[in-house]
Amino acid sequence: MIYRKANARKNAKMSTTKVILFRHILVWVLFILYEIAIIKITVGLIASPFQMGIYYALNIILFYFNAHIILDFSFFKTSRPYLTAILLIAFELLFFLFLKFQVDAWFGHANLGFRLDKLHEKLYLTNIFREIFFVGFSIAYWSLLNMVKFKDRNHIIEKAHLKQIANNLELENKYVVAENAYLQNQISPHLLFNTLNFIYNTIHKLSDRAGKGVMLLSELMRYSLLSSQDNRMVSLSEEVKQVEKLIELSTLRFKNELYLKLNKKGKLKEAQIPPLILVTLVENMLKHGDLGEKDHPGKIQVELTGNILRFTTRNLKRMSTPHAKSGMGLQNIEKRLSNLFPEKHTFTISDEDTIYYTELTLNL
Repeated sequence: MIYRKANARKNAKMSTTKVILFRHILVWVLFILYEIAIIKITVGLIASPFQMGIYYALNIILFYFNAHIILDFSFFKTSRPYLTAILLIAFELLFFLFLKFQVDAWFGHANLGFRLDKLHEKLYLTNIFREIFFVGFSIAYWSLLNMVKFKDRNHIIEKAHLKQIANNLELENKYVVAENAYLQNQISPHLLFNTLNFIYNTIHKLSDRAGKGVMLLSELMRYSLLSSQDNRMVSLSEEVKQVEKLIELSTLRFKNELYLKLNKKGKLKEAQIPPLILVTLVENMLKHGDLGEKDHPGKIQVELTGNILRFTTRNLKRMSTPHAKSGMGLQNIEKRLSNLFPEKHTFTISDEDTIYYTELTLNL
C-alpha cells in the first residue's frame, strides 16, 4: 500500500514536470515564430535555421541562467541581494556579449575583438539591448515564479498559524472547563466539612469515641484536599503527624484491637517531602493488612539520616478482604516519585505468602 502511494506521488510529480516543460517549450516556440514573422515582414532577411537556432539557444541559456543561477544565488544565499544581483548581471551581460561575438566570428559576421568605431558601437548597443531584453523577461519570470512560491508558502504558514490559534483556543476552552470544574469542586469540600462539623457537634456529647473519629476524619480530609492544591512540599513531621491520625482513626474503628507500631528516628521537621506519599502507603497497609494479631503487629519505620529518608511498612497479609486490590494508590506513588525524584529514589514491594513489605528511600 505504501509502495503504491509512493509510486502515485512519483508519477504525479513527473506528470507535473512534463506539463511545465511543455508550457515552456510552447512559449519559446511561439515567441521565436513571432520574432521570425516580424523580421520577415519588416526587414525580409532570415538567417539559416541552424544559425538562428544557435542565437536563440544562447538567449534562452541567458534567460534561465539569469533566473535560476544569478537571481537565486543573490536573493537566497547572500546578505546584500540587490547589490550582488546588479554586479553579477553586469558581468553576465559582458560575458554573454563576448560569447555572442564569438558566435558572430564563427559564422563570419564580424571580426573578433572590440573596436570603438561607430559601426561597432552600434553593434555593441544592439546586442546589449537584446541581452537586457531577455534579462528583463528573466527577472519578470523569476519574480512571478517566486511570487507563486511565496504565496503558497504564506498560505501554508497561515494555515499552520490558524491551526495553532485553533489549538490554543481549544486548550483555553479546556482550561476554562477545568477551572470551572475546580471552582465547582470547591463547594463540595466546604459542604463536607460543614457537615462533618455538624455531625461532630451532634454526636460527641453522646459518644466521645464517635466524635473523636469524626474529628480525625475531618482533619485528614482537610490535609488531603489542601495538600493536593499545593505544589510545594510539606514537612516530613507534618506528613508523619497525619499518619498518626490515620492510625488513631483506625484504632477507634477497630475498638483498640489494632496492633501497629510506629517508630521515628531523625529530625523530621528539617525535611520536605511530597504530601500524601507516606499516608497512602499506611492507608494501603491498614486497608489490606492483618493487624489484629498482638504477637505479629504491623510495623512502620520512619528514619531520616542526613538527606536520606527511609520509610518501611511490614505487616501480615489478610487472607480475605472486602476491598478489591486495584493498585491505583501504589501506581500513583510510583509516578509521582518518578516525576519529582528521577533517579533519586527506590521503591520496592515484597509480596510474600504471609508478609507484605514496602520500602521507600528518598534522596531529599
